Amino acid sequence: MEWFNRHKLIGAALLGVLSQQASAFSLKGTVWDQESTRQCKIDPKLLYAVALVESKKYGQGLVAPNPLALNISQKGYHPGSKAEAEGLLADALTRTQSVAVGAMQVSIRWNGHRVADPKELLDLRTNVRIGTQIFCEFIKDGQGDLPLVLGRYHTPNKELESVARDYGRDVIAVWRRLIVLEQEGAR
Repeated sequence: MEWFNRHKLIGAALLGVLSQQASAFSLKGTVWDQESTRQCKIDPKLLYAVALVESKKYGQGLVAPNPLALNISQKGYHPGSKAEAEGLLADALTRTQSVAVGAMQVSIRWNGHRVADPKELLDLRTNVRIGTQIFCEFIKDGQGDLPLVLGRYHTPNKELESVARDYGRDVIAVWRRLIVLEQEGAR
């Protein structure tokens, strides 16, 4: 029941905000489109759905992934500037490796080795590229189980399969709404 309520809330919020912009919704030519075709050929709307679930920020009647989002020891932050985000990140890394960075919330603990400096993950292009690499690796290992593949991106611990699947279903719900919005915008 908790999953259903969370799923319903996320879906309603995103549908309500995004439907105002349905005619304008397209990811063609964006970093999401470019990285999705460069790596494992996945739908860019699926990557965007992951980023919305991971780092969504509301503002001016819209919702979008936040390239400056940080999650430090399970607490979310939405800094107002890149300089503020860099400062929070540097400070956090003196205390913990439990930090996720940017729109795709790339985990420093598990994937920090993919960049020379964690601050690089505050760049949207770099963040989406690394997030897509991680996601593509899970796809190769996922044997077609999309909810679990999506869930492993967020919760790689194999003992937490139900948590992973719930997360995966949340992302799929957002993805489906994005597909509908794109189709409505094409009319």
